[in-house]
Amino acid sequence: MQTRDIGSWPKNIALARSTGRGWRDIHAQHVAVEPWTGTLDPVGNPCLGYCVARPAQIRRRIGRGGATEASTLRPRQFHLIPAHDKSEWQRRGRSEMLAMHLRQGLIDETARQMWSATAPRVELDIPLGTSDPLLEQLALAILEILREEPDASSALYVDELVHAMVVRLVRAYTANGRSSRTVLDNDALDRGEMRRIRDLIEERLAEDLSLEALAAEIGVSPRTLSRVCLKQWGTTVHQYVLSRRVERAKTMLLSTDLAITAIAFDTGFSSQSHLATAFRRLTGLTPKHYRLIGRS
Repeated sequence: MQTRDIGSWPKNIALARSTGRGWRDIHAQHVAVEPWTGTLDPVGNPCLGYCVARPAQIRRRIGRGGATEASTLRPRQFHLIPAHDKSEWQRRGRSEMLAMHLRQGLIDETARQMWSATAPRVELDIPLGTSDPLLEQLALAILEILREEPDASSALYVDELVHAMVVRLVRAYTANGRSSRTVLDNDALDRGEMRRIRDLIEERLAEDLSLEALAAEIGVSPRTLSRVCLKQWGTTVHQYVLSRRVERAKTMLLSTDLAITAIAFDTGFSSQSHLATAFRRLTGLTPKHYRLIGRS
């Protein structure tokens, strides 16, 4: 995915990056951004910016002959670097930003599912200084994961967050989204389909599960699968997978003499520390302590 490495711009400091984390449809950077003036050429994927800390004065002009916008971008507000138009920028003030490049193909695919199979290429329109509580919660969740140690098992959770973010962007910040009725996916999956999803998760717990792959197995969109699982299971796909991995780890801790590191890899965690973090969060115990108590 083509992106701008904003964290490497002169004087900017990348505080955290998603590079190497296995995230599929988003490239994210938490960046300390310095004052800057310049022109950005399009890279084919939009960059959604969220102000994390400290305000900055922004002037921008999008496209040839476009109107100039000026605003103070404050913490908890958004702006956008467009995917397909050249844009001119002037930034005054030092701030912390979460820069999220989103895959344009996912945006277009989501629009086709919501509107029609022939929906054109989608252009997002987000005014400078936009406040959006739903987008903010999704952005903060991504930022929280970005600040943690890399964990391959987080990719599924990020998939769900990104799909929810893209649906929100297409519905609220596109011309068709504002003016057209969307075609909603069927909210119901039959028992066989839900059982198939559960079986797939059990079979592939040690693998790098993705929302797209699971959804493709039963022929629905990722956003439909995410929504239906939340409705029927009362939890996200990521949280369900995490709970099943911990349950399998509990069984292996008591029934085998495998090292905890080996159990972590066999249950889909990227390291012993990642297993320990998830295990403690769900059980209140470390894997070692759980094994000692269970065998005493």
